[in-house]
Amino acid sequence: MGLLSFMRELAGMGGGSDEDRLMKQELEQVKTMAEAAERGEQSAAGQPLGPKIRRRYRFVGSVQGVGFRWTATNLANSVGATGWIKNEMDGSVTAEIQGIVEQVDAVISGLDRYYNGRRWMGGFSIASVQGVPTTEGELEFKPVY
Repeated sequence: MGLLSFMRELAGMGGGSDEDRLMKQELEQVKTMAEAAERGEQSAAGQPLGPKIRRRYRFVGSVQGVGFRWTATNLANSVGATGWIKNEMDGSVTAEIQGIVEQVDAVISGLDRYYNGRRWMGGFSIASVQGVPTTEGELEFKPVY
């Protein structure tokens, strides 16, 4: 399945494999959980949901010229995460992803499933990750140039 088919399936616009449908369901569950955290609700175990975190990632490998920023943007927006992503001059990609842990992890997991789970892709790895302060008032995840 190509990148466009993969993202169409995540957006609910086409067929796709059972694995892709499962991933879409997982992303929808994460978004629902994040919305509940925003309302101050608790988990089934009575624990508070959240809080928001922000992580800065540096991705290396096949990350430029393969739709990596577009895919990350669509994944992040599908779960309601905020932040940004940009290409670096050294061929790497830097991103800051903000949300509850499950949102941030869903973006990274989706990228891993797509780029590291396909034989025709060169794959990527995370060269570094660090926690950074959250940004208030951010409404979306977007590429920056």
